[in-house]
Amino acid sequence: MKVFLTGGTGFIGSHLVLELLASGDEVTILARNPSKVPQFLEMPGVSVLHGELDDTDLIRAGLAGHDACIHNALHWEEASTELQLKDTRASVLIFEAAADVGVEHMIYTSSTAVCRPFRPRMTTETRLAPTDFYGATKAASELFLSAFSHQTRMRCNVIRPGPTLGGPAFGGGPTTSDRRVTEYVRHALEGSEIRVPEHDGRQFIGAEDLAKLFVAVLHSGVNREVLFGVAQNFTTWEQVALAVTELSGSTSRLIVEDIGADPVPSLFDVDPLDAFFGFRFDSTLALRAHINHQISQETSRMQSSGD
Repeated sequence: MKVFLTGGTGFIGSHLVLELLASGDEVTILARNPSKVPQFLEMPGVSVLHGELDDTDLIRAGLAGHDACIHNALHWEEASTELQLKDTRASVLIFEAAADVGVEHMIYTSSTAVCRPFRPRMTTETRLAPTDFYGATKAASELFLSAFSHQTRMRCNVIRPGPTLGGPAFGGGPTTSDRRVTEYVRHALEGSEIRVPEHDGRQFIGAEDLAKLFVAVLHSGVNREVLFGVAQNFTTWEQVALAVTELSGSTSRLIVEDIGADPVPSLFDVDPLDAFFGFRFDSTLALRAHINHQISQETSRMQSSGD
């Protein structure tokens, strides 16, 4: 299968490229900066198209001849209103171009942020009323894709990833980290106090597991589905901090603060992942790999800066 991928040079995207190749697919990556991941320029089965999400004509021409498109990129802007307008517009134009040139399947990377404020149990039937512009932007693109699924013959699905964990897809590959994990690692290496909110936490997901979900959806027959890309287990920030101190060998004191969080965790419905694909993800190992990578990165930073 020939797959057109936006956001392929990022943390999630680079893992996704490797998973697609392992499944026998060919990948065309739309990249604003092709040199960001130079490995892809020499990798068999990968083509890199240099362009921006605004390059509508370039994207339309690039999409021709592809069986599927995974729209994984985000059009970041400093101003929230610019994010709304530019990212939503870019997504709609990509959906439209894909349908026009005969792409058979579109997968859109949304976010669990569309469900804020989080409730005790969230399903794909939960009413969306986002509390921030990022969540609203993702929700808007979901709605536009739903319209395309009814107005065209293109098969359309949405995946809403949660916070994603793990090391880079390969040596020197891109990574991202929740600022709290980075903060906990920094305090642990300094030996200073680590403050965490009581009861609060997340359903994380490993980047490799998330990539497996995308590829499973790609090769399935599902249509008009919205899936939460999260693990089954809920991890508190206290558990994250304890793992940080363990893996770093830190003696930092852990202070658990009462922020009024509900002791009942907010959980996303992952039953469809099991029902459709037999996936029952657990993020424990990915969290430890993620922390180890952050410890290595922060240690190098501190040594280079003389801290």
